[in-house]
Amino acid sequence: MIRLLLAAAVALGIAIMGTKALIEFLVRNRIGQPIREDGPQGHFTKAGTPTMGGVAIVGAATVGYVLSDLYDGIYTRTGIFVMLLIIGAGIVGFADDWLKVSRERNLGLNKRMKSLGLLTVAIGFAVLMVNFTSVHTTLSFTNYDMPGWELGTVGWAAWAVLLIVGSTNAVNLTDGLDGLAAGSASMAFGAFVVIGFWEFRHPDVYAVPHALDLGV
Repeated sequence: MIRLLLAAAVALGIAIMGTKALIEFLVRNRIGQPIREDGPQGHFTKAGTPTMGGVAIVGAATVGYVLSDLYDGIYTRTGIFVMLLIIGAGIVGFADDWLKVSRERNLGLNKRMKSLGLLTVAIGFAVLMVNFTSVHTTLSFTNYDMPGWELGTVGWAAWAVLLIVGSTNAVNLTDGLDGLAAGSASMAFGAFVVIGFWEFRHPDVYAVPHALDLGV
């Protein structure tokens, strides 16, 4: 519990201070969100709004994870791979945003390049998981053996890639509506923290040795 609270405190502090510093930097350098000319007229008032807030989210999560692990020295491959997945997807998003602001057009990575980037990150994560961790390759709901339909390494990897690409695109679409990613994402983050900690507290039921690391 101490490690979980430490990670939360560090991430919150960095997110608060980092977001303020990021906004000031973006405003000072006149780096803002361009608006599509064919979009709703009401959106033109948002032109120049600081963008790339994902830098603060991913940065805070990464530092919180690293520093909390220094507290007890318990790093797991699963936790590290998940953090690398988050960072990798964040890099794709950063490249997309940077192209938008540098070109001063609401056109970043094209669909093909963005999909290729996310697929590369997702496939890399799936390959690492099936080869270097003890992940269960079953389709389940509350536990790995409920119902525990065996997918095999290839089937599990394909399912993982589908979920990752679908989720990242869902965040992208949600954020694109009106900058709503932070609020909705915080609810998802909180749910996964509770799930990870619950599995950690009930090892005999869930048999997830890296549950605390996933919660963090």
